[in-house]
Amino acid sequence: MGGFISTTKDFPTTDNGSPKVHVVSKRRLSGRPAYGAFSAGVNTMNKMRTRSDFCLLKIFETGVVVTAFGLWARDEGASDAAKYLNFIRAVNDLKDDLLKNSYGAKEKRHKLMEVFTKYISYKEENERSANETTSGRANCSRIKMDSATMETITLGFESRAADENIFDLAYEKCYQVLKFDYMPRFLISDTFVKLEDGTRSRRGSSTKVVDMGAILNEALAVSSLLTYLKGKGDTNMISYTKLWVQISAYITSLSRDTKPYELEAKAGVIKMEIKKLVDEGVLRLPKGLEDPIRHKLGSSVAEAVQVSRDLMNYLADNLHTKIQKGFLKSKEFEAFVETAPPDFHLDSTIMHLATFKDDRQLQETKDDYLEELTASTDFSFVFRESLLSAYYRRYLRLTFCEENYFFAQEVRDLQNGEHNRLRAWMTATKSTPRVVEEDKKETNSDSDDLIERCIAIYDNYIVDGRKYEVNIPSTVKLAIGEKVKAGEFHKGMFHEAEVEMCRVLEFDSFDRFKKHYIYDHFKRAFFVKFSQRNFVVGDTVKGEVERFSSHRASSGKNLLG
Repeated sequence: MGGFISTTKDFPTTDNGSPKVHVVSKRRLSGRPAYGAFSAGVNTMNKMRTRSDFCLLKIFETGVVVTAFGLWARDEGASDAAKYLNFIRAVNDLKDDLLKNSYGAKEKRHKLMEVFTKYISYKEENERSANETTSGRANCSRIKMDSATMETITLGFESRAADENIFDLAYEKCYQVLKFDYMPRFLISDTFVKLEDGTRSRRGSSTKVVDMGAILNEALAVSSLLTYLKGKGDTNMISYTKLWVQISAYITSLSRDTKPYELEAKAGVIKMEIKKLVDEGVLRLPKGLEDPIRHKLGSSVAEAVQVSRDLMNYLADNLHTKIQKGFLKSKEFEAFVETAPPDFHLDSTIMHLATFKDDRQLQETKDDYLEELTASTDFSFVFRESLLSAYYRRYLRLTFCEENYFFAQEVRDLQNGEHNRLRAWMTATKSTPRVVEEDKKETNSDSDDLIERCIAIYDNYIVDGRKYEVNIPSTVKLAIGEKVKAGEFHKGMFHEAEVEMCRVLEFDSFDRFKKHYIYDHFKRAFFVKFSQRNFVVGDTVKGEVERFSSHRASSGKNLLG
């Protein structure tokens, strides 16, 4: 906070370096808070905005993208994202309205109160008064924000000290949440991919709407470009532009049901125009295009399209190098932008967001995440991946078959020679009588530890009536019992039972686990784990932050913006 009263470049601090408690400025006579006293000051906002590039504000300029974002938020169950977006748009509209119109104090307060009532207040506005709230129902449009920010804004309205900057701090915090939590997810969603496909079909291979290839795809832009070139007297570039348009029309005709002789005639016209420009010295073709134009233009459709596109790219590159910079600064281009069709502005926004996505390699990071998630949810990882193991055991506990997992795990540990996992019941006194013949056969292992572990597994999982008895075929159970009586203790004595139990765990329990709500909890936990391994999130000490920052800078991957 601080509003217009803030005069220092940095935040005010005490002698020990801690921030000073903000003191609200008051009117001299009445002692009431001054106008704008509860608004975030310029220095506060500048400090916050140094961490933000504001490139994603492009999304607020186009209704189609806003609608797509709202539909995505609804399908993803991210209602907060839509609220944040609506709040930011409402504040933008409010400031534009106040800037364009000179409202009185009462009307201005009414405009501010409308935004406050809808997005900040706990209560809804009463129909009888725009300045009073009487309904006790929860405000469904209210944004989620820290209590300090919300209470500060509320105090500003209660003290009648709210100005047009009262929402700035909440605005910036909403933008940060959108940028880091929701926007990256939207940009790699199928919803945004559909928007990109539409733009690609209109703009071709161009990555920016101001690229010459994209400009030439817009009829009004071509008209403005020709007007600009005529004013400059650049006849060569006029010929390039007209030839590009002519070839584009030829490619369009190839996709139609046109008779072969008509296509050959059109190709002949283009060849004659190219020959004329070459003879006049206006057009200088690279050697790689001369033969294809002579032999393939007008032949099969596929070859004709490929040659035509190569020639169009060559012409567009020349136009881009020689006249694009001047054209974008010209009054002709400004006039075109003012009257440009909605598709042009839509493509500009989508290309801007697509560039943001590509720069941060969001799609690559998403692919890495999905690859790791797919690998981690394979049953073979159940006994190796600690996170998957924990959630799978939780599900088995709910379905009263956790002993199946414990049995398979302990048998695997026995076979692999790993340390025994101490269970609570293993410390209990063993009371199962075991008949061991005096002339018992020599066991495969002389280790007393191996014998104890085999006996513990047999006592807890195989013996009838035990609390953690597993359900295995009777023939397998009898075979294990015979080995115990004969004293044949070895690492593979439970192999058949372990194979049977893993079959049950994989094809019965694990399939049902993937359809259970606990599996959704696992995926969310896995995402957090993936983020912590790849990005700086959560409470991390300074050294760890620097280490993760250097790793992120080298990898270039940042799913969170």
